[in-house]
This record gives sequence, structure tokens and C-alpha cells, in this order.
Amino acid sequence: MSDSKPVSLGWLPAMAAALVAVTFALLIVGASVRVNNAGLACPDWPLCFGEVIPTIDFHVAFEFGHRVLAGLVSLGFVGLVLWMWRRRADVPRLAFQLSGVAAVVLAVQIFLGGLTVWELLAEWTVTSHLLAGNTFCLMLFLIALTLRESANPVSRDAVTWAQRGVAALLAVVVPIQLGLGGLVSSSHAGLACGTWPGCNGAVWFPTFSGLIGLQVTHRIVAYSLFAVALGALAVTRGKGRMGRATLLVAGLVLLQGTLGVLNVLWTLKAEITLAHTAGAAAIVLATTWLNWEAWRAPVTAGAPAPASMPQPARDLA
Repeated sequence: MSDSKPVSLGWLPAMAAALVAVTFALLIVGASVRVNNAGLACPDWPLCFGEVIPTIDFHVAFEFGHRVLAGLVSLGFVGLVLWMWRRRADVPRLAFQLSGVAAVVLAVQIFLGGLTVWELLAEWTVTSHLLAGNTFCLMLFLIALTLRESANPVSRDAVTWAQRGVAALLAVVVPIQLGLGGLVSSSHAGLACGTWPGCNGAVWFPTFSGLIGLQVTHRIVAYSLFAVALGALAVTRGKGRMGRATLLVAGLVLLQGTLGVLNVLWTLKAEITLAHTAGAAAIVLATTWLNWEAWRAPVTAGAPAPASMPQPARDLA
């Protein structure tokens, strides 16, 4: 249950939610740059062919458009923080703490964007750029959740430590799979296994070396993620907000697995690849929401916290 009193934050929660949506779109635009082989359409950074506004062709439009949208997201984040500061008497301290972390992640993401160009799309830079972008979107989502709940407090059913545990496990497996997906894409290993469920034949896991091994590992973690999501669904069934969050995660994981299979069967069709990227980003946000619900809910009476996991603070302010 929540005993917090609502505060008036005006348009702040809506502004934060809108910024999450635009940042999510930016992740998809970034994937479209890769799908259209436009990652080095601007061979330098931060300028493009040494110009602030370059001559636009098909490939430059994707890369330069991605940079422009990234700049707008950065400005939007600065504007959100400034507006929060203007309303600082009402804005919860947690929102400022999350904003500080988000600012660091944004700075890293900007640097990685330049490094991706300077290193000529090296696998580690592309994958790091993907992870940082999703992390920044995740942080914005947490800020939006914090502001929304401060303005409109909610009540939650009590949960057990086991239910919190499955949420935390998903929060571990999801970024691992996201990173593996980034490596598969940046290493051009998407069709290293050209069949499914077997890998280039009847054998599911023929080797763990090279590009085939990377694709095989990606598949194994995908199966593991699906199993964990189903387990979480069983454990949290009927648990109000947490149960609904788990249902969303499980549904997205199932959809994402289907898109992954279609990616193989349809040989990386652009539309499916972009949908696969969107699905991964959606799973990150859904898992974030699940953990927000799990760790904001009270613990069932009589269920002591593990010694290494102290009860978190309940106050948003």
C-alpha cells in the first residue's frame, strides 16, 4: 500500500513520458542506419563530410537524420532536467538522482557514437552503443515512473522475496541477451545458422566457436530467457500490477522469439530486423517496469529479507 500524498507536477510526467517515446524511436532509427548500411555514410564525427549540414543522399539521410534526432533527444533531456529544477520543491529526490545517472549514460553514449565512426563500426563499439542507448532510455523511463507516481500515488499488493527474485533474474538475463544480439548483428552473424531450430542442419548446437558459436549462444540465452519469463509468469500470477507487468514481459519475449525465427527464415528482411530491435528495446522497458513494481511493493508479512538484500526505502521523496 502507499501512504504518499500526491503532488502537483504539471506537465512534467507527460514530458518525461514523451521523451521516453522519442528515445525509443531513436533506437529504431539507429537500427535503420545499420539495416541500410549507412553507418559510415558520414565518415567523420561530429561533422559530416566536414560540414554541419551535408549534402543529403539516401544513406546520408539515415545517418545524419539519426544524429539530428539524437541531438534533439539530448536537448529534450536538458530541458526536462531544467524544468524539474524549476519545480524542485515538488519533484522527488529520486528523480534528480536518476537524472544524474542518466546524464552520465548520455555522455558515454555520445562518446560511443563518435567512437563507432572513428573505429569504422567495430563490433565492440556498435554493441556498446546499443547497450548505452537502451540504458539511457531505461533511465528516462525510471524518471517518468518516479514523476508519475509522485503525482499519482498507487497501491500495490504485497509480494514475496521469491517474486522479487524472478524479477531481478530477468533484469540480469535481458541485458545479456541484448548484448549478444548486438554482437550477432555487428558481427554479421545473423545468418551464421541459416535454419531453425537446427543450425544449418538437424543439430541445434553444432559448435560454440566463431560466428556460428555466437549465434548458437544467442539462441541458448533466448531459450533461457523464455523459460525465465514463463517461470516469472507462474510465480507472479494474480499479483496485481506486478502480475500484469510480468504478463507483458512474457508476451514480448514470445513475440521477440517469433521475430528472431522469422529473421532467420526470411533471411534478415529489413522490416523484421527493425521489429526485432524494437522488440528488444520494449523488453528492456517492460522488465524495468516489472522490477519497479516488484521493488516498490511491500513484502508479504512474515517473509524476512535475505541477509544480503536489505529492505529498500519506501519513500520517493
